[in-house]
Amino acid sequence: MKSSLNKSLALLLCLVMCLSLFPAAAFAEQITTRIEPSCTEAGQILTEDPQTHTVRAETIPPTGHSFGEWTPADGGYEERICSVCGASEHRVMMTAAEEQFPRLDLRGSMEGINKKARVTLEADFTGAGEDFQCYAVMTMQGHSTLGLDKQNYTLRFYDDQDAQEKHKLRFGDWKKEHKFILKADYLDVTQGRNLICAQLWRAVEETRENLPPQIAALPTLGTVDGFPVSVWLNDSFLGLYTLCLHKDDDLYGMHDGEQNAILICNRSVEDEAFFRAPVELDAEGVHDWEIEFSGTEDWDWARESFNSLIDFVMHSSDEEFKERLRDYLDVDAAIDYLVFIYTLGLVNSGAKDLVMLSYGGAWIPTAFDMDEAFGMMPGGEGFYPPASFLPQREDGVWTSGTGSLLWDRLLQNFDEEIRTRYQTLRQGVLSEENILSAVDAYIGGIPASLYLREAERYPGRPAAAEMKEQIQNYLIERLPILDEKLGGTES
Repeated sequence: MKSSLNKSLALLLCLVMCLSLFPAAAFAEQITTRIEPSCTEAGQILTEDPQTHTVRAETIPPTGHSFGEWTPADGGYEERICSVCGASEHRVMMTAAEEQFPRLDLRGSMEGINKKARVTLEADFTGAGEDFQCYAVMTMQGHSTLGLDKQNYTLRFYDDQDAQEKHKLRFGDWKKEHKFILKADYLDVTQGRNLICAQLWRAVEETRENLPPQIAALPTLGTVDGFPVSVWLNDSFLGLYTLCLHKDDDLYGMHDGEQNAILICNRSVEDEAFFRAPVELDAEGVHDWEIEFSGTEDWDWARESFNSLIDFVMHSSDEEFKERLRDYLDVDAAIDYLVFIYTLGLVNSGAKDLVMLSYGGAWIPTAFDMDEAFGMMPGGEGFYPPASFLPQREDGVWTSGTGSLLWDRLLQNFDEEIRTRYQTLRQGVLSEENILSAVDAYIGGIPASLYLREAERYPGRPAAAEMKEQIQNYLIERLPILDEKLGGTES
């Protein structure tokens, strides 16, 4: 009994000694604080050590919103609201008009694409009378537009991934083709300038009595054509584009191996662009005038022919110019072209972007790249006043306002013919009513929801409605001034 008591006392003494070695806080409970997460912000579990007073934090992820169903909202949008915090999200409403609009869905990666490096994607197209699935081989396209946020692309359709079997299409009255331009029209949010003007240029050509037979036989009279299309990449909206015919041999009815077929375009504002100096021609855009297409690799004849035109413009007397210009230039086409660019404010087309073609005879000017129409400055930096870029006549001498010696001399020596043609076109194809009607029809044919998507995808630009108003105001103010210049009321 005594032994058992001694053992108990020994254990008790040992326990007392152990407790004396540790403070009471060591056995206190840890302090835990919980901060609840919200929909968008993380929560925390904070655990404090009572002995060291250090705090250990454990993150609780945000809960995320608990959104309800999408419901219609103002301005063509729809919204959904979080039942927890009341936050809302909006998106452009997919309207019935948009669902029926031409749409190109692309799937794959566009990483590494440039003017020379191509990518191959799966393509699914619906609308414009064509529904198909195939492959799309794409490269970047353009010159000054390469630095913009939204790019142009050259687009080729194929039935196989290896791009061996062309997938040819016929939209409307076009020739069957597999190669197109997917034009971004980044600077023109209406997406309309280029193709509205193209429609009007084609209508001008239809009224020309002496249209060259090579052009008269073409489905679009050698005029670019196209239509707006909604483009999606991997189910994300890439942008509102226009699918356009390519500026190549097919557009102008030219053929490989054809010795006397050539298409050139000016790319500069140097003397060569203004018919004030001889030109060099090349296919790489190194010189001012670039060869877009030649039937053969031998284009010495074209260089000689074009320089003969320039030499004639530079050195002929007024009498010679009047009598012999048709040997070098399609004068009827040139008059139409000059009237056209004046009427629609195609400031850049007086020299830069001038397209000239030849089937072995006289050179034919034709309109192309018209996305800076109605007074838009290069690069979309603003707009020229409606009263700018007009012909002037002082003391019986005409200047074109373009800087081009060709247009100066054409005005000076074909004054009567220009005035007569101007009045004819202004009473018909190029009447204010007809031009504004074309603007309304084109822009009005694009669903408002797509303009909203475009504005969200590429912000910081004017609204389409503002740009349309600029076009209308520009024409309303400009045309009466031009009528005084070329309509016969100014001496």
